[in-house]
Amino acid sequence: MKNTTVLEMIQREMQKKHIRIADIARELKMSQSSISGMMKRPTIQVGRLIGLCRVLQYNFFREIAMQLPITEPDYSDQTTEASLQSRIQELEIENRILRQMLNEFKK
Repeated sequence: MKNTTVLEMIQREMQKKHIRIADIARELKMSQSSISGMMKRPTIQVGRLIGLCRVLQYNFFREIAMQLPITEPDYSDQTTEASLQSRIQELEIENRILRQMLNEFKK
């Protein structure tokens, strides 16, 4: 898969959906010159990209994530809330026992 820049993705979706800079500017309540300038920069602010996702009805973040050579984390070995609650109860009991023992040693 070829790494595509965010701007290339935006331009591709604009062409696909026949959306012009003026349309985006109107939807984002920005000037056309601001949008044009944004489209010439090598980077884009996350907030602006979120706005473009809404206007173009496309999740650019997903496409960006797909380009990363990182696999998804494996959450299958993560403990569940129930097992965490159980462990907390065990530790509370252990804590009470240790306090009792400490109190006995102090006598």
